[in-house]
Amino acid sequence: MLRREFLRRIGALTLLSQAGLVRDARAAGLPTEVAGVGLPHTPLALGAADFARSRCPDFLFNHCIRTYLFGALALNRQKRAFRAEDAFVAAMFHDSGLLPAFESPEHSFEVDGADTAERWVRNNGGSKAEASRVWYAVEMHTGDPVLPSRQGPEAMLVYLGAGADVDGPDAGDIETRQIEEVLAAFPRLNFKQRFTDLLIAHCLRKPDSRHGTWLESLCREHSPHRSPTGAVEREIANAPFKE
Repeated sequence: MLRREFLRRIGALTLLSQAGLVRDARAAGLPTEVAGVGLPHTPLALGAADFARSRCPDFLFNHCIRTYLFGALALNRQKRAFRAEDAFVAAMFHDSGLLPAFESPEHSFEVDGADTAERWVRNNGGSKAEASRVWYAVEMHTGDPVLPSRQGPEAMLVYLGAGADVDGPDAGDIETRQIEEVLAAFPRLNFKQRFTDLLIAHCLRKPDSRHGTWLESLCREHSPHRSPTGAVEREIANAPFKE
């Protein structure tokens, strides 16, 4: 290669890196497709994947990716179009509110995760509209399905994907072959026990921030005045997956 051409290419890479478009090799190493679902490789999507990978324990990062894949498979089965970048970014952040670094003193983990995601999108060049779609997709990923269904397909994707990975897919949403391909690409890594431990630790740190959310019963069960129903723990443990 001529010296002039070599220097030109090096200069171009430097400019891209300064603009934040050359992402960490770990994020860039994501597969382009799993089980027939393409993973977006836009700068914002790769940046979100790198953010999640660097801050989440490995089992939670894999859960974030599986959330996107399972949700996309379910929407594809319904023949519903969605904005892949927005849905992927939301999936990467949807459980960030469970981590101490992103907790507020008073909000639920859904709101804390949504606020974290919204700030990150805006700080990394995303539009106000995209940041808003991501916020709603993260905030509404638990609870009544009527809310994400009215918000848009990106919110519904995260809702369906997270539910499929925690509880198991609804019958007919995802083929067995597709589930096996997703799990081979992003293994569960003892997800049931480790995710339950993460939720309980969150409840112990924030016993009064969960009213009206998916975690309310679990936090009540692990309060000093425990009510031993164990509903959320049983829900996770009974998911039809081998760990």
